[in-house]
Amino acid sequence: MKYKVVYQKDNKLHSKLVNEDNITFENLPKNSIKIYKRIDFTTIIRKKITNSQIYQLFYELDMMLQANININEALEILYKNRKEITLKRFCKELLDSIKSGKGLNIKYENYIIDKSIKKFFLLINKKGNINIAINTFVKLLQFELKMKNELKKAFSYPFILLLTLFFSFFCIFSFVLPTFETLLNSNSINANIATTLLFSLKNILENNIFLIFSSFLSVIFIITFFYKINTKFEFFIHKIIFTKILFISSLLKSFELYRLFIVINILQKANYEFHDTLNSANSLIKNKYVLDKISLIENLLKSGKTISFACEYSNLFDDIVLNLIQTGEKSNNMSVVTFEIEKIYKKRYENRVKSLSFWIQPFVFILIMGLILWLIVAIFVPMWSMSDMIKY
Repeated sequence: MKYKVVYQKDNKLHSKLVNEDNITFENLPKNSIKIYKRIDFTTIIRKKITNSQIYQLFYELDMMLQANININEALEILYKNRKEITLKRFCKELLDSIKSGKGLNIKYENYIIDKSIKKFFLLINKKGNINIAINTFVKLLQFELKMKNELKKAFSYPFILLLTLFFSFFCIFSFVLPTFETLLNSNSINANIATTLLFSLKNILENNIFLIFSSFLSVIFIITFFYKINTKFEFFIHKIIFTKILFISSLLKSFELYRLFIVINILQKANYEFHDTLNSANSLIKNKYVLDKISLIENLLKSGKTISFACEYSNLFDDIVLNLIQTGEKSNNMSVVTFEIEKIYKKRYENRVKSLSFWIQPFVFILIMGLILWLIVAIFVPMWSMSDMIKY
């Protein structure tokens, strides 16, 4: 925030802009007459801060904290070294919040930030050891950014192939078929079943394209509407995505549980109890079905049940993970076990990504090959038969 100070000097009125930090009696010009609050439009417009920017900022903060630099001094250094206005203001708000004893707290209405970032800020403020919480935050962000990059690399080529396939369909139905339609519908050519199906599909799309498109948008709108206003429907969608969709469900399950055990493992190494780590980690879980299962485990632990019983009762983990949890509980060494479980889910997630990427490419190639064969049988085979009739 800046202020415009009007003051008198040499029998003339002058004005000066003063930052909020310097609006003290000592820093004001002599013979000040009026002070106006200056509207800064950069504070009105919400600025987006990406996850990669947040990661870079907190990575530097974590490095300084590990070097035993006080968090106030570390944030002061980050504030001074930042050149981008939005990040500079972001660092300033964090610094002011720490100095006032409010933890890492900012005015979220001033920024466009991922919801998971906001949740983790709440987690950092709840935990007593802010250094450990920030270290956990950095590792989690690093994992998410790495996974997003791997997904982009794995599915960028199949995505381009799918776009090519849809573009090919559009060109065929818009330009190729109208050219041959009159000839292929004439009595001189014996149309086969592939030709009949091709032109039937063309007629359906031409006559009902608006109805099909509007119905598709309506279904999406209805699902989105109920998803946002009805918690039961949201839970149902999350359960379907997590348990019923081929390939996608196993990929999502590995991702969510790997993400969960990253947090649990880090907090376990910081000597937090297992039920405390679950309580901290559940605020970061986006899938409502998984969140319900974790809440069930928490309630069972509070009622005096063992960790292995609670995890088995939730039906969230497979036999390998359950055996490891039981081993860790009996040996009183859960921190080692959670690290091994983290590695298991990491390996599973990487294998799922590779597997899905491997199978989707030949699937798209088969679709393109099928389209080409369909066109050959539907268009060119009848034309070749007509040329044979003319020859003989």
